Amino acid sequence: MNNKGFLFIFLFLITLQTLGNRYTETVYLEHEEINRSYELYVPGSFSPAKSYPVVLVLHGGGGTAKGIIRHTRRRFNQLADREGFVTVYPNGVGKSWNDGARDTFGIARKLKIDDVGFLEKVLEDLDSKIRVNRKKVFACGISNGGFMAQRLAFELSNKINGIAVVAANLSEVQASKKIPANPVPVLFINGTNDPLIPFEGGHVTVFRQKRGKVLSIKNSLEAWQKINGCPEEGDEHPFPDTNKKDGCTAIKTVWTNPQNPKIKVAAIKIFEGGHTWPGANHNLPERLVGNTSYDLNGCDEIWNFFKTVTPE
Repeated sequence: MNNKGFLFIFLFLITLQTLGNRYTETVYLEHEEINRSYELYVPGSFSPAKSYPVVLVLHGGGGTAKGIIRHTRRRFNQLADREGFVTVYPNGVGKSWNDGARDTFGIARKLKIDDVGFLEKVLEDLDSKIRVNRKKVFACGISNGGFMAQRLAFELSNKINGIAVVAANLSEVQASKKIPANPVPVLFINGTNDPLIPFEGGHVTVFRQKRGKVLSIKNSLEAWQKINGCPEEGDEHPFPDTNKKDGCTAIKTVWTNPQNPKIKVAAIKIFEGGHTWPGANHNLPERLVGNTSYDLNGCDEIWNFFKTVTPE
């Protein structure tokens, strides 16, 4: 880390202490002659001498970095303080990500924005400010952000060590492309009654507009099991139905590579769940996105999954 990076973190930590360790810092950079930004959160116990895992959190279509922080109730920041990792919330162009030519309605896809290159640059920028543990770089996202996380796994499998996908399947376009050069552990979190991205596969539909086709969750998981060398049979773990009012129940299934237990595919199936992040605030009316499960917290499950696939 250079002197400029150390000064940035020093001032950032002073700011965090002033604000009670609850807020992020906006970082600006330029990519392809476009001004871009991300929100950065470092744990309150930050030390320049240590290297840190990084979790990229990608907002959905129509969302923003600050929006996903509010939506998830700042839970990743709380986990970062407790577990000692750095959280990064990048902003897409036009509140969207170029997740791989699934359709041309999204601004980032229409403009062919190089979001893979941008997120690489974010990691490089982080390296100038903190010590990034390059064996523990993860990405997660919801909807458009979930598709983007999968694109990163396909195209940056030498830099992304695990992903989590909320309310998104594997797109037919992505499934037809070359598989990742390296296995990438993946967790899917999906509602069976998602009104936008069909659990059983087919056309993504937003405000009656078709936005590209996706595989069913079953076929998405099978594709990733093949990529990661996982068996057909998995271990099931039902969640206790602790919230009777949310209209949901949930079960987690984990498939593990028999040669390398750090390489996994996992799925959390939310029965009667919608296009939502478990445990999060409501960001859209229930009539539009469906039920939100409160039997589990998506952020906790994502970080716990990343810990199980982390090399020693």
